[in-house]
Amino acid sequence: MNRLVINGCSYMNAYAQGGGHEDLASRLKIDTAVDQTQSGCANNRIIRTTIKDSHYNESTLYVLGMTFVGRSEATILKVQDENNSFEGAWTNPQNQIYQDRWVEHWKQKDTDDFVNLKLKEEMMSVLDRTEDLMLRMCAMIDSLKSRGHRVIVFQQADTSYQPLLDTPRLALFKKYPEFIDGFKWCAIQWQHSQGVAPLGDPNPSKYGKAPEEIQHRQPGQHKLLNDHLVQHLNSISI
Repeated sequence: MNRLVINGCSYMNAYAQGGGHEDLASRLKIDTAVDQTQSGCANNRIIRTTIKDSHYNESTLYVLGMTFVGRSEATILKVQDENNSFEGAWTNPQNQIYQDRWVEHWKQKDTDDFVNLKLKEEMMSVLDRTEDLMLRMCAMIDSLKSRGHRVIVFQQADTSYQPLLDTPRLALFKKYPEFIDGFKWCAIQWQHSQGVAPLGDPNPSKYGKAPEEIQHRQPGQHKLLNDHLVQHLNSISI
């Protein structure tokens, strides 16, 4: 296996900025390291682009840092040429403020309505949405493995679903070794507990400054994370 791909949101993007994926590939004696991350994206996008990449490339190890379960997408971007064909028109209006790239009929009020309706719909649905994500990730894992790829999957910072992990409906998390610690392990909080410095939050959102334990880690501070990822890969047979 001569190719490693990382995918995820801005947490994985910060990891890539510091060369974390290249260091991980070097440790695993893999020649090529590819950054497929996109800041602000949703889990739908991570799954979709991973599967898409896997159909057109040689055997690859995919390292996926999943994002918040509550993020979702809409097909509202202008797609003008082949350079945009891999991502398509998908974007997350709540976290990716691409007003200059929206289709003309999509206005800021539409984003506000999208977010408000989404938040109302999510209030009592954590289990259902987590089960849906689990099933889609399991299907992704099966698809990747059937074509000679390998993959490991972990959560970055979302703990909303963790009290529900012993629910029978979420049992597949424990049956697939590709999920680190049954999808319970949160890489950002773990790094924080190990003393890895946060990047800080120089531009907090309108919702306020993020708690330090879920802030992005400093690019380049990936040694402990990669130690853990290598340990996990060596401990399982996938």
